[in-house]
Amino acid sequence: MEGIRSFIAIEIPQPLQARMGELQRELKRVEADVKWARPGSIHLTLKFLGMVSVEVLEKVSLAVSPVIASWEPFDLRIQGLGCFPSSRNPRVLWLGVDRGIEQISPLQEVIEKKTLEESFLPEPRPFTPHLTIGRVRSFKGKGALTQAIEAHKNIEIGAFQAKEVFLFKSELTPSGAIYTKLKTFPMRANYG
Repeated sequence: MEGIRSFIAIEIPQPLQARMGELQRELKRVEADVKWARPGSIHLTLKFLGMVSVEVLEKVSLAVSPVIASWEPFDLRIQGLGCFPSSRNPRVLWLGVDRGIEQISPLQEVIEKKTLEESFLPEPRPFTPHLTIGRVRSFKGKGALTQAIEAHKNIEIGAFQAKEVFLFKSELTPSGAIYTKLKTFPMRANYG
């Protein structure tokens, strides 16, 4: 059976994508061996679903749609540069979220619960809202990269209002992943 590689995420607005691209250009100057994410494809993942059938995606959509529709839109601020697992061994470079955690974390928990009900495995690690901007491929330039991360650790990319969540399809290609929106889940309309 053929499946669709997919995930549920919040999209980042274009002006903030441009600022992330500027940061990446600055970090590229240290010439470390990093595979950089395309700024237009950087998103805040709430649940990675993996390879699933169209039928299962439909069930997941039906399960999460009313939950997201009941959620109030909220502000998120992207601030702070760091890496997983540690600055001594950087493997994943990320931008953090420092405003909106008290709204996004419960939303992610509810989406996690709904996908568990559809027989998805639970996430092995606790949810830490972040945006992956690059993956370190080797130790080349590691010292300079670590210094650059430290120098930008408090960088503020900007804030935006999260009003919708998307179901994305992910196609892996030699030049990087291509993401396509399959469904849009709007949050509660705010008329007041």
